[in-house]
Amino acid sequence: MNVTSTFNSPAMVAYQAAAQAKAKTSATEQAAKDAKTDDAVSLSKKSTDYSGSIGNNTPYFPVRAGMNADALVLGVTQPGAVSSSKDKSFAEVAVDARKRMDDKYAQMKAGEKPYSGSVEDKNALMGDLDRRSLNAVATNEGGKFSSEEQEAAKALMQQQARLASGHYSGPEDQKKNWKDPFANDPIGRAKAALNFLDNMSPEEKTKPEWLSQHQTLQDALAQYDKGDVAAGGKKKDGHFNNLAEILAGVDTSGSGSKDPEGNKITNAASAMMDKLKAMLPATK
Repeated sequence: MNVTSTFNSPAMVAYQAAAQAKAKTSATEQAAKDAKTDDAVSLSKKSTDYSGSIGNNTPYFPVRAGMNADALVLGVTQPGAVSSSKDKSFAEVAVDARKRMDDKYAQMKAGEKPYSGSVEDKNALMGDLDRRSLNAVATNEGGKFSSEEQEAAKALMQQQARLASGHYSGPEDQKKNWKDPFANDPIGRAKAALNFLDNMSPEEKTKPEWLSQHQTLQDALAQYDKGDVAAGGKKKDGHFNNLAEILAGVDTSGSGSKDPEGNKITNAASAMMDKLKAMLPATK
């Protein structure tokens, strides 16, 4: 009598194939589920981080009633955060920024009073522009912005950089509530300035001054890590406070305004780099 193994029967082969297919499908579904969960956790964490960033710095960007400056506030700790400029070319970013600002002008005019040029109104006018959109205004991309709008955008970008590196910039009545996170940590301040540079908008990073600033600060930190051989191996960190100050656009000479909302923006790139390079130890 011939006995055919059930392991080789067509029915068993079909069963095994079906079982394997089911297992593969289950594994794929589980992987997708895990990925979705991870994405949700990631997005949740990002939302929490963004919310915290906005909450902590909101007082320094006051706006008129009924309006907000969430994008400006977020730009302090997340300069690379994308909202208004998402999926747009730089030319499209400028068109979008122009429309957003025109809508804000109209909203203010329809409200209690037209745009006044006050700090509150400037913040409200550009309140939903991410840093890349601000840069489009500041650089007058497409020739769409007035000189006043350009200066306001530059001032706001400078304010973000100052706050990011621990230097107060905002309303005088809020200064008492400010706590410098790098008061006793000049190295941390310099690293914060470098991190801010690393996360600036793409167009900012194409500028020669960005590369010079970044390289100078990076070199300074590298030299600090190596220590000062001439000083017996002791590390010197005194110059880092001024270094980060200058990177944040602060006028350390005392000859200009330190108010980023003022008309004068003391942020000349050539002068800044001369000061930066003068601080660094001579290369042997």
